[in-house]
Amino acid sequence: MLNASLVDIPRPFIDSISSLVESLGVACLALEHPLRANTYALITDHQHRGLGLIRDNPINENTIHNIVGQCSRIPNAHSIVLVSVRTVSPIQCGDVEMLHHCAMVTNNAGLQLLDWVVIGRGGLYCPRSIAGMPDPWPSASAFL
Repeated sequence: MLNASLVDIPRPFIDSISSLVESLGVACLALEHPLRANTYALITDHQHRGLGLIRDNPINENTIHNIVGQCSRIPNAHSIVLVSVRTVSPIQCGDVEMLHHCAMVTNNAGLQLLDWVVIGRGGLYCPRSIAGMPDPWPSASAFL
């Protein structure tokens, strides 16, 4: 699934990130191996060009505040894509509530939560898919 070459990965400050696969390609450059429970935030400008990549603790109500605080120090930050890594099954029962909380916190800070992807044992998923939220990406990545 993530078989993109480095040539396919959007360049920071230059190329727009226009799909979930592209945002995962960027975030996967920072993943630790073996995988550890962390949350990565890909920060983009209003044209969805990458501005920064932050690694923080596993997602919870405090982590999103830390991430937003770090985003506030990045000029022209407009939106973020969260990528959470779990060492267990990717789906947890509180994910829909956490998605709504993260969207509220980022919105209150003047940022847009573009998407949240959870990578875990056995695969990945987007909590928006069970929350009934629309896909923010073009139809090319609708299979995720």
